[in-house]
Amino acid sequence: MNSFQFSNPPGSAPSLARLAWNRIAFGPRPEDIAGFGGFDLTSFVDQQLDYEAIDDTICESYLSAMPNTAPDGSAVPALDASLADLRAYADNDFSRQEALKRYLWMATYARAVLSKRQLFELMVDFWTNHFHTDFPTDYTKYWEDYYVIRQHALGNFRDLLGASAKSPAMLTFLSNRYNDGANPNENYARELMELHTVGSYSYVPGPGYRTAPNYTEEDVHKAARILSGWTNYTTSDRAFQFNASRSWPRHDWSEKHLWIGNDALYYFPYGGIEQGEQLLDILAEHPSTAWFISFKLCRRFISDVPDVFCPDAVQAGAQAFVNSHGDIRQTVRAILLHPKFAQSWGQKIKRPFEFIASTLRGLGLSEMINLLPDNWQTNGPRDFENRFATLGQVLFQLTAPTGYPDIGVAWWNTNHIFGRWTLANMFVARFFGEQTSQTSAPTNSLLQSALGLPKTATEVVDLLIERLIGRAIHNDDRNALIDYLGNGNPTATIQSDSTRLRPLIGVVAASPYAQWR
Repeated sequence: MNSFQFSNPPGSAPSLARLAWNRIAFGPRPEDIAGFGGFDLTSFVDQQLDYEAIDDTICESYLSAMPNTAPDGSAVPALDASLADLRAYADNDFSRQEALKRYLWMATYARAVLSKRQLFELMVDFWTNHFHTDFPTDYTKYWEDYYVIRQHALGNFRDLLGASAKSPAMLTFLSNRYNDGANPNENYARELMELHTVGSYSYVPGPGYRTAPNYTEEDVHKAARILSGWTNYTTSDRAFQFNASRSWPRHDWSEKHLWIGNDALYYFPYGGIEQGEQLLDILAEHPSTAWFISFKLCRRFISDVPDVFCPDAVQAGAQAFVNSHGDIRQTVRAILLHPKFAQSWGQKIKRPFEFIASTLRGLGLSEMINLLPDNWQTNGPRDFENRFATLGQVLFQLTAPTGYPDIGVAWWNTNHIFGRWTLANMFVARFFGEQTSQTSAPTNSLLQSALGLPKTATEVVDLLIERLIGRAIHNDDRNALIDYLGNGNPTATIQSDSTRLRPLIGVVAASPYAQWR
């Protein structure tokens, strides 16, 4: 195929419908493509933002029926399990904590592949990385996914910020559970400002844009004292508790002053948990938080470099955030309906999670691999886990507090190209039957129906291009694919047992054309 340049996508630009489905969703399913005619972006965005009104019965039914037997024979608790139930199941049991992680992997992939609430699922992924915690640190990540991220993904930012601050996973991940007023632990206080709210440097346009510090080291120390006693160290089920007593880790009740944003001196009178709530209020309403969150959302939906490509879209999102006091839906809507969104083709590529979900959706598949069994065989759960790890984005596993990067250069190199091709072929073998010989291939009813076979070689190639790429590719590449599949005959009849079909699916799915979103 033609040579690939990161700044210049090969082939033609997609339709607005395809661009929207690639950016606002994890790519279209075959039935979604059929409805591209008469596409209206505003209607699509509003429909997806009103996610509660979307009937997601198929996905919810699938999640309810997902196999939940762990390798030790136990039943993994439900996705909405309480902290007490999780503690009873997995406390001090590494194998069961692994089972929780694998079950949440399955549910997360299944939702990306099957849910009709696609924008909601993208926002869950966005906030999962923004308020990043991981499973190796604490298995309560399982609880946090449902009760923190999913409850507030399209709600109000202040509510989400407060839920994250009290999440047992966050309390453990950034060590605030050990934050004692007499000897403050500054980890959470620092990341609360640097990563979760205002940013290290001002994101508000002007002379100090990304150069003026938003806080001092003294601010970090005082913020840690304000948040001392916010712990779960003393609770049996790891739930949040404000420790108002003199026992460790206790709260520092003294009055405090902070220069947040270096533009105002904020006074915190003598008090307890209300000091921390006041700090969260200030950070959530700070102008730099509005611009920082809008910047990251524009980077997620429009461009790797929003300050260069779409500063006006960042402004629109920030203004919506300020005007609505952190309403996430209004902020996202202002960004997605800004003209720069529709003009942003070539600005984003798929991260591994998006590649996996979009490939399964494009093929019309309706299930996810059962990742619970401890099976190391070819195309077994552990084989797929190793491939996910090779691509560098194992969900809920990153130890850095930044979350997985959302820029293309982090995800596009020779190893990634090869890894995506290998994984695409593994999916084909797993769902459509493994082909072990160049001269024969198994018949498979799912593959037959997924592609509507029999078809000619030309029809199959065009169908795969439509499903997995969604735009015209270079003529010589299209002709080469047809020539390969039909073995020189473009009208050759293709069935599920055609020996060149499975390799061709892997090539199209992992081609440079298919990696853009």
